[in-house]
Amino acid sequence: MAVALAHVGWDDEHATRLRAAQQAELRERYGDDDIGHEMTGESIVAMVVLHEDDEPVACVALRDASSDFGPGVGEVKRLYTVPRARGRGHSRRVMLELERLAREQGRQRLVLETGVLQPEAIGLYLSLGYRSIPNYAEYVAEPSSRCFAKDLTPAALDGSAPATARTTAGTLTIERRPWGDEDAVALRRAMWAWNMRTYPELVRDEPDLGFASDDARQVVGELATWVARLDGTPVGCVTLRAPRDGYPAGSAELKKLYVADDARGQGVGRALLTTAHDEARTRGCTSTLLVVGIRQPEAVALYLSSGYRPTRPFTDATDDAISLWLTRPLL
Repeated sequence: MAVALAHVGWDDEHATRLRAAQQAELRERYGDDDIGHEMTGESIVAMVVLHEDDEPVACVALRDASSDFGPGVGEVKRLYTVPRARGRGHSRRVMLELERLAREQGRQRLVLETGVLQPEAIGLYLSLGYRSIPNYAEYVAEPSSRCFAKDLTPAALDGSAPATARTTAGTLTIERRPWGDEDAVALRRAMWAWNMRTYPELVRDEPDLGFASDDARQVVGELATWVARLDGTPVGCVTLRAPRDGYPAGSAELKKLYVADDARGQGVGRALLTTAHDEARTRGCTSTLLVVGIRQPEAVALYLSSGYRPTRPFTDATDDAISLWLTRPLL
């Protein structure tokens, strides 16, 4: 089939029809109008439409966001591919073309918003090198929104994450240990302290809200726990847990994956993941799933490179504004 990209105006007939279809789909998914559904073409500086055999099937727009974010910033809007044409790379094509146009205009950064019920869009943005940022503008108080940004620098042109891996120094071993093992508890406590610094609005060291009470809740459903050691020193941990109510059938949940700061970039996290995946397979599980916070780009990059992909929330997440839900098939 023939595929062609066209640069059109906001009021172009094909672009208008595609945007209307996108808004109708969002209304069906979320049960209400998109927050920005009344947007006009006033600040639109580029509109791309993709034709497949002369039929318009995908679009995306670029809004000048310099008044909101400063000079050189644009906002991606109205990315959409009609259902019958999905799975052919059209959304990626129009995004890459939009980024090219943004660079031509001298823009150094792009921002965008999507929602938790659009895991395919989140996966696309992550694969293109976009990283989570705090919700902005009209989306600040919307817990179903997830916002992303990408710097249009030469290092980010291929959508890859910065290389941070170092050569492993010493011998790495993975040991299965009881949940209450002294080293496992110490590592989870270190993770709790890290979370208090990173997510202070969620993790507080107060009576009934601190580490001890949380740790007692997290052990429910535990299937196996492992501790990673470098030259005998405990540096990481992970737990495999039975799925909770509402989770997909045949799944197992990864919890408490943590690697100490001085051991990161040495393959510890990946080794722990591999061990947990192998255990899940032996138990007959068909997938693993996990939740990660938006302020952990290194963890997100690890999960994506290990085969995890964004999915819809496993449970009702109407009050959760910081999580990404990921799943991985166990082939």
